[in-house]
Amino acid sequence: MADIKMTSTWTGGFKGEGKITGEGWDVGIGIPTELGGSGAGADPKSLFTASTLACFTATLRAITEGKKVPVETISVDTDAQAGDDDFAIRHVARVTLAAGSSEADTTAAEAAIERADAICAVGNIARKAGVTIAVEADVRVAA
Repeated sequence: MADIKMTSTWTGGFKGEGKITGEGWDVGIGIPTELGGSGAGADPKSLFTASTLACFTATLRAITEGKKVPVETISVDTDAQAGDDDFAIRHVARVTLAAGSSEADTTAAEAAIERADAICAVGNIARKAGVTIAVEADVRVAA
């Protein structure tokens, strides 16, 4: 089990801003403008969505590395719909393979995307909490 430690600080009033600092990283946080805050920094729902994105992306890269898929770049576009009673996240995984990659490489990349979705720990925790997560694959070979 990982020992995760972080600290948050806040300056100013309701329209102030904060920061969360972890080992080797920090992120600004704020209360959204639609709730009367400053809108400076990420809000909790965005951070939650970002954690699923970070887990999915890192898991995908680990799988493609382990399977020796000739990845040139990975990018993932994520959007979320967050209501009062439901939360849905959609990742579009864009994988560009090295020039000259085979159809088998493309199939392996698509399988890696599917596998990353299935085993991403944060995504699976989110699903247990009732969050819907959908993943789409967009695999291309570099020219």
